[in-house]
Amino acid sequence: MSDTTKKPAIRFENLHFLRRGRTILQDINWELPAAAWGAILGPNGSGKSSLLRISSGYLWPTRGTVHILGYRLGEHPLADIRRSIGVVEALSVYPFDDGIRAVEAVCTGFFGKLTLAYDQPTPAQWERAAQLLCVMRLEYLADQLFGTLSTGEKMRVLIARALVQNPALLLLDEPTTGLDLPTRENFLATLEQLRQAAHPPALLMITHHLEEIPPPTRHVLLLSRRGTVIARGHPRRTLTAKLLSEAFEWPIQVVEKEERFYAHSSPQIWSR
Repeated sequence: MSDTTKKPAIRFENLHFLRRGRTILQDINWELPAAAWGAILGPNGSGKSSLLRISSGYLWPTRGTVHILGYRLGEHPLADIRRSIGVVEALSVYPFDDGIRAVEAVCTGFFGKLTLAYDQPTPAQWERAAQLLCVMRLEYLADQLFGTLSTGEKMRVLIARALVQNPALLLLDEPTTGLDLPTRENFLATLEQLRQAAHPPALLMITHHLEEIPPPTRHVLLLSRRGTVIARGHPRRTLTAKLLSEAFEWPIQVVEKEERFYAHSSPQIWSR
């Protein structure tokens, strides 16, 4: 593939998506620049995960065009595009071999498999896996069995696995699901290490919790329950009480502190 460092990581143009006759997404127009951080936010059923799967080439829009890393889907071999994308879905099951160590789980990313039974990583690949565990602050767990890791540790291993091929785009679907507060904050702080890389990937996080959006995020797409765009742009313009209340169809208050956003319901709802 040609150089993708200056091409938008993602571009949706007039995107519509229907499934079994039901409209999931309507008239989506949005762009995530190369190496930028973005978030897609909205209530349950707003089509967030569908957009992520479209972004990774595992779903196809009913109408409209999708450009990933500068390539229009349908005009370039999908396998080539996917090699430049890393995906981590918190609610997906990753059935690794029972005896696989953390560093081995990372190495499976080189082969697109969940086992090393039929592949032998090269010394360079082992070194790359160990390096990424350091980036994820897990070097001390390299030899621990993956199945014995905590949920937060497993998520960081899976991100390291997604990064082994130096993807230009990293997609995270609700990556902090199931994490307690300290683990979530440690996980989000670890993501900051990705920005220190020589060629950092663009990062897109799917979430419905404001507090999970990392401070470096500058591009937000806010969806309604009907799969339409409520707002798009910088977090300070999109994550407002008015727009979030419209998106979630619920009275929401927003507080910003140190480039982090926090949402809560108006106290008046408790007296209804």
